[in-house]
Amino acid sequence: MKITKIIFLFFFIASSFKASAKDLATWGITGSKCSQALAFVKRFGSNGEMALSSGIQGFLTGYNSAVMLNNLQGKSREKARVINRSSLDSITNYIISQCRRRPTDSVYVVLLKYYKTLPYAKY
Repeated sequence: MKITKIIFLFFFIASSFKASAKDLATWGITGSKCSQALAFVKRFGSNGEMALSSGIQGFLTGYNSAVMLNNLQGKSREKARVINRSSLDSITNYIISQCRRRPTDSVYVVLLKYYKTLPYAKY
């Protein structure tokens, strides 16, 4: 039952943010403005926070994977970061606090700023 709720929530997230009229660099809750993400979390409570956490985890993993791939292929000198230095709950709480401070920022901008503070991975 819990998995069904999570799947439904992800489908709802994907359809609840206006995306059809413009090209997007990111999609879903991490592609929205902080004010929209905060409203979503407030509306759906712990399920909304879980969805935000999943979006954060997916964004950081995808971004880090792209950085690592570009580095290993010699396309970039930027190195991947250690993205699990803090717990997912701590990262989510940090992103929520930053979004409250700057509600007009996009969530992915807040995430990129957070990412730049992480230590480099060894590989």
